[in-house]
Amino acid sequence: MLAIERRQKIMAMLNENKSVLVPELAKLFNVTEETIRRDLEKLEKEGLLKRTYGGAVLVENYNVDIPFEFRNVTNIEGKKQIALSLIKYIEDGDTLVMDSSTSALQVAKLLKTKKKITVITNSEQIIDELKVFEDTIKVISTGGTLRNKSLSLVGPIAEQTLRSLNANKAIISCKGFDIEKGFTESNELEAQVKKLMIEIADKVYMIADHTKMNKTALVNIATLDDVDFIFTDKILPPSQENAIREKNVEIVYC
Repeated sequence: MLAIERRQKIMAMLNENKSVLVPELAKLFNVTEETIRRDLEKLEKEGLLKRTYGGAVLVENYNVDIPFEFRNVTNIEGKKQIALSLIKYIEDGDTLVMDSSTSALQVAKLLKTKKKITVITNSEQIIDELKVFEDTIKVISTGGTLRNKSLSLVGPIAEQTLRSLNANKAIISCKGFDIEKGFTESNELEAQVKKLMIEIADKVYMIADHTKMNKTALVNIATLDDVDFIFTDKILPPSQENAIREKNVEIVYC
């Protein structure tokens, strides 16, 4: 197993369990404890965890810009289930605008079942995923400045492209969701692109798996008034569910 794959699995375990122990990780990955300590040291330098005596705990700072490779293994099964539900709302002939989230990527992986789809995206990963389906899926890149950490295109060029286009459905995710503060993102450039995607779409399909709930990041991207559907993987408390439905937003449990 490559070191990056091992660190991805460590982060997935941390997101699930909030803490890990060095001896258990060493045994699980069949490596020395010193190797695990080096992994934890590297992840700590990226602001993703805090080392403790004998292990590490998750840093729950929602303004930390987590690299794509770690986000892509966080709650992957939940994201896949959401994608399976959301794809049922996509119809042949749709024009979609999709952000660079790992949740949107899971939806993109299922688009091969549709026909005459147009996808507008700032995601390098989605572009790569769909490039082999050019006969049935037209892909429009926003262009822009590449953010290596998120594998996304942002900045004035991406924003200008989005302002010139229209879509009938937006597939967006977020860093956090709070009933009062709405949907938030940790990076200002990413947030601006997502805001524009929401503005140019007739309907907004927001993906907020349970790891995003009751959390607030740095930049607001939307309120409940801006979205039409919320897709999530765990049932919300009745008070939250009622507050969302009062805004005429449909909740889809996956």
